[in-house]
Amino acid sequence: MKKLTIILCSLFMVSAVAQETTFKKFYKKHQDQSAFSINLSASLAGSFLNNDDNDDLQKLLKKSGDFKLMIFNNDDASVSKDFKKYLRKNKLKTMARVKSDDSRAAFYILEKNEMVKEIVLQANSDNDKLILFGIKTNLTTDELAEMMSKSDIEMNTD
Repeated sequence: MKKLTIILCSLFMVSAVAQETTFKKFYKKHQDQSAFSINLSASLAGSFLNNDDNDDLQKLLKKSGDFKLMIFNNDDASVSKDFKKYLRKNKLKTMARVKSDDSRAAFYILEKNEMVKEIVLQANSDNDKLILFGIKTNLTTDELAEMMSKSDIEMNTD
């Protein structure tokens, strides 16, 4: 019985560690270059919304685990280079890119078995900062596509 308990506890611990997002692994590797970082659970973020807020935003919060915002010092562009490697290694798909003068933004997803497991937003300019925002999710690709198609965001390059 004792061996069975130890085996079950070991399996639980392994599965708990395996659930860590790839995005958090990237942060841990570059933690010393981080100027600012904050974690926020989706349930806490949802408590700031009222019932009149956007249905798609509420759906996203219900199907999300946690959020992580990170701002990196990127003086020598090493974090940006490592982030590009991270994207390729973990097979994140580029959903959208926007470039204006020296500023850039991009939207990536990590997809597994028709499910969007992570969403990562990147923003940076030619100066020394790189901003990353990661969301652990459990959306279907259809749900994400529906949310994106309903979006009324307008882009101006003035």
